[in-house]
Amino acid sequence: AGRWSFIGDEAGLPAGAVSSVVVARDGSVWTTTAGWLWVLRPEAQRFERTVEPAAARARIFEARDGRIWLSPGGSRPIHAIAGSLQPAGLKSAPPSGVPSSVEPSGEPMLIDRDGVLWAARAAGGIFRVIGNDRPPASRSLERFTLKNGLSSDIASPLLEDREGNIWVGTNLGLDRFREANAVAAPGLPPTSRKGFQIAAGKDGAVYVLTGETLFEAHANRAAQPIAHYRGWPRSLHVDRSNALWAGFDDGIARLAGSHFRFAALPRDAQGTVTGWLESADLLCAAVLEHGIFCRYPSGWRRAPPPLGAQRRAPVQMLSDARGRVWLNYVDHLVMLDENRQIAASEENGLAAGRIELVTSIGEQIYILGDFGLARFDGRRFQTLRAERHPRLSRLSGMVLGSDGAVWLNGISGVTRVAVADLAAAFVHPERELRSTLFDLDDGLPGVAQQDSNTPTAIEAQDHRLWFVTSHGIAWIDPQHLSKNALVPPVSINRLVAGGRSFATGAPIHLPAGTTGVQIDYAALSLSIPERVRFRYRLEGVDAAWVDPGHRRQAFYTGLGPGHYRFQVIAANNDGVWNRSGATVSFDILPTLWQSIWFKVLIAIAFIAGGWLLYSLRMRQVASTIRQQVEGRLRERERIARELHDTLLQGFQGLIYRFQSAIDTLPPSHGARANLEEALDRADAALAEGRDSVRNLRTTSTSDNIAQHFADTAAQAGTASSATFHVVTEGPPRRLCPPVHAEILRIGDEAILNALRHSKAQKIIVNIIYHKREFLLQIADNGIGIAPEVAAGGGRPDHFGMTGMRERAEVVRGKFSIASRPGGGTQVTLTVPASIAYEQRSGLSSRFAHRRWLIED
Repeated sequence: AGRWSFIGDEAGLPAGAVSSVVVARDGSVWTTTAGWLWVLRPEAQRFERTVEPAAARARIFEARDGRIWLSPGGSRPIHAIAGSLQPAGLKSAPPSGVPSSVEPSGEPMLIDRDGVLWAARAAGGIFRVIGNDRPPASRSLERFTLKNGLSSDIASPLLEDREGNIWVGTNLGLDRFREANAVAAPGLPPTSRKGFQIAAGKDGAVYVLTGETLFEAHANRAAQPIAHYRGWPRSLHVDRSNALWAGFDDGIARLAGSHFRFAALPRDAQGTVTGWLESADLLCAAVLEHGIFCRYPSGWRRAPPPLGAQRRAPVQMLSDARGRVWLNYVDHLVMLDENRQIAASEENGLAAGRIELVTSIGEQIYILGDFGLARFDGRRFQTLRAERHPRLSRLSGMVLGSDGAVWLNGISGVTRVAVADLAAAFVHPERELRSTLFDLDDGLPGVAQQDSNTPTAIEAQDHRLWFVTSHGIAWIDPQHLSKNALVPPVSINRLVAGGRSFATGAPIHLPAGTTGVQIDYAALSLSIPERVRFRYRLEGVDAAWVDPGHRRQAFYTGLGPGHYRFQVIAANNDGVWNRSGATVSFDILPTLWQSIWFKVLIAIAFIAGGWLLYSLRMRQVASTIRQQVEGRLRERERIARELHDTLLQGFQGLIYRFQSAIDTLPPSHGARANLEEALDRADAALAEGRDSVRNLRTTSTSDNIAQHFADTAAQAGTASSATFHVVTEGPPRRLCPPVHAEILRIGDEAILNALRHSKAQKIIVNIIYHKREFLLQIADNGIGIAPEVAAGGGRPDHFGMTGMRERAEVVRGKFSIASRPGGGTQVTLTVPASIAYEQRSGLSSRFAHRRWLIED
């Protein structure tokens, strides 16, 4: 294994040049040497000589059915070897050879999947034999040389690919032969200065009228001329008796044998015959400038009304399944229905442009025009515009095939449309028309013949469809259409980025900063590679499949760092898709500023900057509030000093003077008792004034809040039976003096209101020192506050609740009163720590305050 071994005399093979070796599928080995064909049977040890002589350049080939074919060279023809082994399950056929008219050759040969023999000719070029396993009389031989388009007459080798294409290598190039759905009719001129007219004859024959010759064409043999004439052919018609009529620029003629016999027309009917109409008992023809004439037993004369009443002769006439007559005047239509005459043009919905042809399929009338296809549904016209459906542009032929589909001949080629799809298109003209196009790549010699106003698509009696093109006549057999059912393999060849090419077989890591890529891909379908279609998508970029048509490259720009996966799928020439396709993945590395760590650092810096700005702003706000509160407190203390030094001192002096005056009165004096009572009241008022002045001054300690509230309750609660409790939570912290004062005022007001108005049995004061806030709650279990009082913010002419709210706003605190009738009342004051507490040095304290403010 893995080494070459010489096979010679010990294996029964004589010395000499070996021109061909084939290892058959059954394991036998065939070779030519020493003038003979030799075989090594399976399990045998020695070659045995057959009875087949073989020249020096003999060739061997194994057919698909397992038979061995020999091109022996010399004077013997190519033939199958008698006694060659057959694969199991296949019927053995007798040996056969090519027609004797083919020169023997020792060049390469093959038998394709359809059993057609291909081989090189000794005289040059190649040939193929269709039906080589049939009797010689039923075989068909075709030769291909330089004159037929082969790149050179020196041909070698021959190869059949997976799709059935035959490849021929020559010394000047590579030639491909493939099965074509459209076959150009041989024996006909490729062009005609006067155009072509066609009509179906008997037994699958088709009459073709060219410039000066009438041909009879068949699908499987060359067309033969059957008549010659002079004049300009305009139209062709086969009547119900199979008689052939032709319209010329100078009259009407009927084929009689090998020549045309012109009919005798009235003097006023001499002119160009453009259209034909045949009813149950009449054959009529349209003569330009003269009108419509019909053939009677007595001869041709003007048609009866309403046909005969037409002032102009149409270029085409049609009788539909309902008995209506349609007259085509190119720029408009006239429909004759019993006693009615209806004209149709673009003004009343017919928007197909210049009218080339009117035809009927079943009971449906179709109008073929330059700008699309229209139909008449019995009431109105509907048009499929070519601007939306390009394959419907400049149609000149339409026929219903034996496959149940509609075939259209137009400027794009021949289009096959299922009847149901065509009907659906008229219902939804905005949707894409599902169709199959046959064009030059399918064997058509040209595009549809234009401006003849005669049918360019007909069905022969053998159900083949014949089409008139700009470069000859071609036929298609709708029952035997070739379809490429093989899924095309798809490959991604390379990825290009930044001027560098990357192979797709290994992981691809593109340099940092890459923003654009080019991806080259391909699909292996050699029948008609021009029709291979692609779709691709880049996951994460394309929301849907991209349809580039036939382009074999994809371009992307503006890509960022990350992982990408590219997928491409393809369809062969007949629309068979490879849905799996091919994929390639690649990564684009990030630059420094695109990396996740850089983004994290930027985010941290942004957050830190925002936190710093927020901290500065909060410090500024807190400072402003303190200044405002401190200003108010200073003003209150100034007022307290002024009141103490002026009003209270003066009032005390007056009391002393009044007391001195009273002391001069005898005890029994009647006014003395009244004056003593007045002085007692004055002393009480003075004491109350001193207390008010004292309250205007602010203490700065934080540990006296609980005691302060207890004292307030004790002084004011003599008339109340409620129990009073003060609860402190958290380590006490020193309050900012201005804020401290406002908190005391709010707490005092809430406690006094509870003692005086709530009728509560219990009053609880909660003083809570949170890290993020200072919280004061005064709760009772009394009668609560009436809803109208709570909604109005207090009782009329009472400012306790309003004052508490205003004081809370001064320190940027949150103040709320929760109460329901019979459910007690709770007053809550919350002040941010950054404002309530005196500032401490240290980052942790400030951060705790600011973090609470952010989360809140």
